[in-house]
Amino acid sequence: MTIPNVTITWCRGHAKCKWCEQPIEIGTAMVRVFYWNKGNEETRRWNTQQCYHFPDCYVKQGMDYLARNPYAPRVRVRKVVLSPEDARKRFLLVRKFNELVQRRGKLVDGYPESLLSEANLTRKMVEVMLEVATLGGVPKSWSQKLI
Repeated sequence: MTIPNVTITWCRGHAKCKWCEQPIEIGTAMVRVFYWNKGNEETRRWNTQQCYHFPDCYVKQGMDYLARNPYAPRVRVRKVVLSPEDARKRFLLVRKFNELVQRRGKLVDGYPESLLSEANLTRKMVEVMLEVATLGGVPKSWSQKLI
């Protein structure tokens, strides 16, 4: 689903509270949550609307959600601080790895010598990965580029 539109409005017709399932009286304040679903070629669904008594049921359902999903502080990963020399080495290795990826991408399929060239470039990429591992770790995306 997409991000809903949440509005506080007067109840103008018959509505049923999504939380307590009691009817909302006409002329009282209510919270309307409207989910827009633009759909795609495979699935076309209707937009959905949920109504809540204001503010009681809407706040209760929000607090229930928070009770089911307790607060968990983010764990920050500290970056490895490299010396200027090591940072320069890492930069050059990253650049070399990306050059090897581009060279491997330009190989023409179907030629027998391209298989040998691709294997040689892959071997060099693995060697660069081993060197970068000592200088702050290997980026996650590199393993996908080996395939």
